[in-house]
Amino acid sequence: MKSWQVVGIDVSKETFDVSRGVGEHKWFNNDEEGFAQLMSWLPEDAHVVMEATGTYYLRLANYLYDRQIRVSVVNPAVVSYFARMKLKRAKTDPMDAGVIRLYGEYDDVAPWQPVEKIFIELNQLDSHLVGLQKDLNRVVGRLEALNHCVTINEFTLTDLHTQQADLEQRIKACEKELANRTREHFSDLYDLLMSIRGIGSKTAVMFIVLTRGFTKFPSAKLFAAYLGLSSFLSQSGTSVKGRGGITKMGNSRLRQLLYMAALTAKHHNRACKEFADRLKENGKPPKVIRIAIANKLIRQAFAVCLKEEKYSEAFA
Repeated sequence: MKSWQVVGIDVSKETFDVSRGVGEHKWFNNDEEGFAQLMSWLPEDAHVVMEATGTYYLRLANYLYDRQIRVSVVNPAVVSYFARMKLKRAKTDPMDAGVIRLYGEYDDVAPWQPVEKIFIELNQLDSHLVGLQKDLNRVVGRLEALNHCVTINEFTLTDLHTQQADLEQRIKACEKELANRTREHFSDLYDLLMSIRGIGSKTAVMFIVLTRGFTKFPSAKLFAAYLGLSSFLSQSGTSVKGRGGITKMGNSRLRQLLYMAALTAKHHNRACKEFADRLKENGKPPKVIRIAIANKLIRQAFAVCLKEEKYSEAFA
């Protein structure tokens, strides 16, 4: 097994800090010139570890990957918890780079590979859609507050209604573009997902986008954990006996779509209906049943897409 020298990099918009050992720290500009300078400072057996900081890390990660440097990109939340474990009581860019390096030495982090351009586009459309929906929620909230006032300014009311109509139209256009681009490149996967009763067009599109065409997650269980649909139990000793629930740590939009899909699947998807009936007979509450059905839909989605066979109730 080859031994790698871990190098931690903390990336920001304009610069990035690099730690390649205790007391060995430098910073460079986050541009092509800075990338070239970094290359001359990296050891030959470098394993570069960095956080997924928005989009700021992408150019550097791709630059290093193209030059056959081993790169790993880790979740910032994981590094943050690791820093707490190490009892770090200060936070600076050089220290963050050092913590990332220590985490890379502590854990066997997987190598990173660039994402296909189509998935970058789909993720951009999805992020834009989320932003538009947040803007719409803010406008709706302001309208509700305004309508409770004793006196209402007509211009403000009219302008907010105009914003609402405009955002609703833009959301529909963005959803259509996202669906069209997804079906254009992944028509087979889309058709397979749509063969499952309970999964609609929006849910099928989100499955494809978030799983990168069912290549990002090796199992339905890991994808459910990513969405925050896996169970969570809080219990310690004899005094702490918290109620069970789900982690809610992942993508909230697909989680909501699956929650709604579960309502349909409970009545029209035979396997889900039989599963729901068994849970109900065992005294499970409605919310637990819907979450269980959502997890079953995830397993069905992975089954049809990995086997490349349309869903059939005969084999459910």
